[in-house]
Amino acid sequence: MNLSDLTLRIQSAQQDGRFKVLPNSWQGPDFQSNDVLGLARNSALKTHLLQRMLNENIPLGAAASRSISGNLPIYQHCEYALSQYAGTQAGILTSSAFQANALFFSTIPTRHDRIFYDKSVHASMRLAIQQSKIPSTGFPHADFNALESLLKKPHAGQTYLAIESVYSMTGSISNKTDLQSLHQSYGFRLVVDEAHSFGVLGQQGLGWALKKDREDWIFATIIGFGKALGSAGGGILGSQTLIELLSGTGKGFIYSTGIHPLAALQVSELMESPAWIAEGITQLHKNLNLIHGPKKPNSVPWILYLPMPKNREWEAKFGLKYLTPPTVDAGQEGYRCMVHAHNTEQELLTLNECLRR
Repeated sequence: MNLSDLTLRIQSAQQDGRFKVLPNSWQGPDFQSNDVLGLARNSALKTHLLQRMLNENIPLGAAASRSISGNLPIYQHCEYALSQYAGTQAGILTSSAFQANALFFSTIPTRHDRIFYDKSVHASMRLAIQQSKIPSTGFPHADFNALESLLKKPHAGQTYLAIESVYSMTGSISNKTDLQSLHQSYGFRLVVDEAHSFGVLGQQGLGWALKKDREDWIFATIIGFGKALGSAGGGILGSQTLIELLSGTGKGFIYSTGIHPLAALQVSELMESPAWIAEGITQLHKNLNLIHGPKKPNSVPWILYLPMPKNREWEAKFGLKYLTPPTVDAGQEGYRCMVHAHNTEQELLTLNECLRR
């Protein structure tokens, strides 16, 4: 079998810096993962969930797509718990936030519509928009004057606006007041990727949006469970009509087996017993008070983005990966450092020493 064409593509990606090498598991202090509340490693939560799996006879897998025989009660329960917690009419589970974006943009906008998106949105959202083949235009990060110029152009179909609540590389937070003002003037359908805010930002970890926002003017919320919730999978929250259209016609949902039942159980538990989240948020903010690094306005404090030349000390001590384009903009190469509820005081002191240099 001749695979020379694949080899050439690997070599090209390596030369361009686009090739990702899977590292061995990092054994040092955790300043890399998205497990900001430490829930993925919470031994009490783990014990509780495993006991519930046994007591409630929850299977290890769905064994079929949900449109056939795999619509497990725990999935339905999880979707209800999520929507109640977030303040939406309904929700739908997906295997990841990546798949949630793909499902939404391949199902909801039509060829008569248009999509505007912040150029700094996550790669999963950009790729989903590109693959949808719907006419789309990006605008510079958080440049709402540029966005308004696009919105002023007449259009017969629907206009979808895609943003992140918290941008994953830099931690910058979208300006909700400005977006709400634009929405009142132009009536677009706002799609917010809350993967890096749901479960940790705002009141009770509700995320960037309040329940009233999701009721009144946010069309769809994309969430991921692999960040603050410490699990795996993702979902979409919105109106009952939106979720029915996604579950009834979305090919990425119809032809997929449901997420691991343990993940659905974990998310349900966290939504219905918010003390797990509250405890993590409290400890996270205690740890953040020990950090003396750069404080950026309009950004979450647990994502530290440090533009700098490549630094072997940061890589050796903390295992951080040096970020280059297209992950970050040209001229913004550097390191992304995550602070967690489970970081020890000594780990934070060591981080402070490096931040002072």
